[in-house]
Amino acid sequence: MPTKIEVLATLQLVDQSLRAKTRAVAEGEGRVAALEEAVSAQTAAANAARAELAALAARQRDLEGRLAAAEAKMKDRRMRMTRIRNDKELGLARREVDLLKEEIGTLETELMAVMEQVEGATAKLAGLDTELARLAAERDREASELRETLARLSSEIERERATRSELVQTIDGDLRRKYEMIFSRRGGLAVVEVRGGICQGCRMRVPPQLFNQIQRNAEVILCPSCQRILYATRDPCLGSEADASVERSVGSAEAVPRPAKPARQN
Repeated sequence: MPTKIEVLATLQLVDQSLRAKTRAVAEGEGRVAALEEAVSAQTAAANAARAELAALAARQRDLEGRLAAAEAKMKDRRMRMTRIRNDKELGLARREVDLLKEEIGTLETELMAVMEQVEGATAKLAGLDTELARLAAERDREASELRETLARLSSEIERERATRSELVQTIDGDLRRKYEMIFSRRGGLAVVEVRGGICQGCRMRVPPQLFNQIQRNAEVILCPSCQRILYATRDPCLGSEADASVERSVGSAEAVPRPAKPARQN
């Protein structure tokens, strides 16, 4: 029957797996949310650029209409000037034509500026729409991958949660709370192996007097340095690391040559 420390070690494996899987799901959801936000912002920018372009296009049409009207009016005044015989009327007609020329020149200058703005706004909108399409495609791809991940992990997470519930029922409440506190504060590593007298969590050497106690996995012993729960794996051939250490010590003692008996004196 496994000791409570060995049960904790098994529980930690389950918790680490659950933590990794739930984190993968959360990260996928975060990426989709960030892309959704980027798509919304890009859509707003594209809509603003589209409205700006529509306003410029309307302004261009208005200027083109006014310019066409002014050119038609000037053409009519010039035709009328050919029929005028009175010097006073001819002077007034010429003055009116000059004013129309100024108006046409102003409209043409303004129209050219607006046309350049329309060209720039059109290019800007095309760039925004291209980026919007890219972001939307990336969002859809991430959302599809997230759905696949959820479909794949949901059953595994449910199964591991059931396993965890079974393990937790075999652990004392105070010990479970201590384990969960260390697991949370130590980055998902609460139970660590002692290998060669060294804690594998902080890489610090464990005091020699704790060595045999740790090998038994019978009680909760915390690392003096990192405060993680310590345990030892068992070799099915040799038993614990302590057993192996004892055997090595016995073997070394047997290998020491015995002193020769003193010769009998006559």
